[in-house]
Amino acid sequence: MPASPDAERSILGAILLDNQLHDQAASVLLAEDFSLDAHRRIYARMQELADSARPIDLITLTEELHRHKELESVGGAAYIMALTDGVPRRPSIEHYVKIVRDKALLRGVIHAASGMMTRAADQEDTAADVLDGAEAAILSLSQNRLGQDLMGVADIARE
Repeated sequence: MPASPDAERSILGAILLDNQLHDQAASVLLAEDFSLDAHRRIYARMQELADSARPIDLITLTEELHRHKELESVGGAAYIMALTDGVPRRPSIEHYVKIVRDKALLRGVIHAASGMMTRAADQEDTAADVLDGAEAAILSLSQNRLGQDLMGVADIARE
């Protein structure tokens, strides 16, 4: 499946270095857009910290993951600390956000196409119904790409 774990990691590390970058990422990305489960969990906890006006740093993020019993499943405190390795001290994440979003949309297209193939092969629905479902899924992905009705790509593919 299309993914860019390095771009995902760079976004997470940059947010740890500069919390203001979270707003830039959050305006485009949802946790579901990350391909790796660990990155989805980390980003979701970052979102919770931001939503509650708490700083997003190594200590608060580690504590939040620990509180949700997710710290070990994301690679432990060592992985959280390593997220900032190699990230410039004045990071710009715009390009990385575009990469992650693009990969998420590609995965959405694959899931939508796979779902439509399954529906067509099952022959339980009319061809018109399957086509309508395919059009709706592609339209939702297209609108999501343009930043309208921001929702998870995986959710769109299931529609």
